[in-house]
Amino acid sequence: MKLSHSDIENCAIDALNKFMGALTDQVKWVKPISIENYAIYMLDLSLDYTRLSDDGKMLGITTYCDTRITLSRYLRRTEIMVPKNMLLIDDSLKPPSILDGQPDNAKARRRFTIAHECAHQILYRMMPEEKRKEYDLRYSARVISIQEYKSMEDWFEWQANLLAAALLMPKKYIELLLENRQVTIYGKRLNRPDQLLVANMSSRLAVSKSALILRLRQLGYARVLPSGAYYDPTDIVCDVNKPFEVEIGGDACA
Repeated sequence: MKLSHSDIENCAIDALNKFMGALTDQVKWVKPISIENYAIYMLDLSLDYTRLSDDGKMLGITTYCDTRITLSRYLRRTEIMVPKNMLLIDDSLKPPSILDGQPDNAKARRRFTIAHECAHQILYRMMPEEKRKEYDLRYSARVISIQEYKSMEDWFEWQANLLAAALLMPKKYIELLLENRQVTIYGKRLNRPDQLLVANMSSRLAVSKSALILRLRQLGYARVLPSGAYYDPTDIVCDVNKPFEVEIGGDACA
């Protein structure tokens, strides 16, 4: 099942409307989507944390039926039985307890991983029943690297990434936070006003800056110019010693 960008945007809007009601029209009420609650209460998924790989490359797994999964962890290969509608997240992303008093450095990556696996479940449930049978004994595995999307399975991953981004960063919220502005990327640099804008937006939506930049580009709200065209309206003399660089490709949840 191949969906267009428009189909995926509409799918995300429908999912969020069912979960939250109509999205706010006021920027002051924009807040992060509770993707964990969406997974548990809307998709009826069980959420747990465990070691998925020793190298840390596998971040999340979700299952469509009771499935045996082989993992390379604890220096050996282990086969585990994972029940239907389970969402397993690598324990490196587990949120710290309140008593730890430690910063939640993995928050953005965890949220994107959960959203990605939710997207797989949404896409699976949209399939005709006969098509689902092809996926019943499979499972989704969220890894760090972005693949080239050539096969049908790779296309499914691409769609899941787009849907995850649309769930965490609704177009309506993006437009409210931008306030009719557009971000300009000079090679891999942002000027100071855009640095502040991106930092504020990523904080308000609880996503990484790289994920936000990719989302802005997908929606047409970010343009890329050559690095030589760099312009900062706050500069008298451009500061080229410590340029602020952004990742405009690669992993959306980095």
